[in-house]
Amino acid sequence: MEIVAHGLWTAAAAITATKTAKVRVPLGWAVWWGVFPDVAAFGPPVVLGLWMRIAGTLPAADGHLLPHVHFGVPLYPAAHSLVVFAVAFLAASIVARRPLYPLLGWLLHILIDIPTHSYSYYATRFLWPLSDFRIDGIAWWTRWFWVATYAALAVAYYALWKKGWLSRERAPAEIAETSAATRES
Repeated sequence: MEIVAHGLWTAAAAITATKTAKVRVPLGWAVWWGVFPDVAAFGPPVVLGLWMRIAGTLPAADGHLLPHVHFGVPLYPAAHSLVVFAVAFLAASIVARRPLYPLLGWLLHILIDIPTHSYSYYATRFLWPLSDFRIDGIAWWTRWFWVATYAALAVAYYALWKKGWLSRERAPAEIAETSAATRES
């Protein structure tokens, strides 16, 4: 899946977790970790390519804005690995002495990418470095799948909006619950 959809799915999941599981999941951090695997894999080549373009070390005749730099591509399997995620999540949670829920955005990213990448374009090696096993999924850029993804996101955000979970103010149901709990005390 592409990075915008990853960010939107992660935000929807973080909002839902915060509202239903009564766990505070900082939205900004969750979204960051939800896009992190792609930033780690493709950010370095973009930055290096921009640097080369600005520094004038790249001929403009190739017809592309950025060169084909493969500097970050080795980071792709590591950033998209359930094994690497599990080690990082456990280590960070041990150091913090509590589960770091925003990091679950990274897990969501990997789980979404497994079935939405095909052998022809970055099939996710989700068991790396233990295995190179991959699944030949539906390519996320396939027109019908891309439309279905954003239609599903629209439905998800409509549901969040209807529940009153998208505003910074508390939803009327939350206010009523708080008032009822206060009266019972």
